[in-house]
Amino acid sequence: MHRVTREEYPIDSLQRLVNGVTFFKDLIQTDSSQFELLMSVSQFVTADPDETIIHRGDDADTLYFLLRGQLIVLSDDDSTEVINEINPGEMFGVMAMLLNHRRSASIRVKGRNALLAGIDYRHVNDVDDFGTFTLATKISFFRMLSNNLRWTLERNKMEVPDHPLVSRLRKLPLYTGPKNTVEELHALKNLSHQLAELLSDWNASTNAASGDWMSF
Repeated sequence: MHRVTREEYPIDSLQRLVNGVTFFKDLIQTDSSQFELLMSVSQFVTADPDETIIHRGDDADTLYFLLRGQLIVLSDDDSTEVINEINPGEMFGVMAMLLNHRRSASIRVKGRNALLAGIDYRHVNDVDDFGTFTLATKISFFRMLSNNLRWTLERNKMEVPDHPLVSRLRKLPLYTGPKNTVEELHALKNLSHQLAELLSDWNASTNAASGDWMSF
């Protein structure tokens, strides 16, 4: 992968592309200064056809969004069996990033070049520091993570409704306190971690591919 240049992708082109990602789109509509800040710290990279962009065992400190192209998920670099596919607008790397795990699968470009945006977790991890990103932005970020993880778990539940971990999913707490507060942010981050741990345990207990692509 290599970082894009302004000649390859002018800033207005990148802004149009990230408009397809809900998190970026929400910031465009609610806080243009936070959106511009996010654009400045995001890593925009391109990858060549058939390039392996994530290797099983890599460190996992970045959340990625696919903006253009298509990716395939493999159990490792040498595998030919496709576990899943990632399409434009989708994100990946949530679980490993939250749990500080190494990537559990490899990701390769399928077909033409791919364009990705990456967000270093260090920019949002501290839920008591609002020197860079505001409370509202961090709430939006962790709400995105928790919704994404819950959607994967709900999909797994539909496929295996009698899985022993379904009861644990039902018991996860729902935040009922004041909205748009530090308390809500802490609750969302905590929920994201609980969902990531549950998904990790689900994958380990079933030894199945379902949902595993979320873990790199």
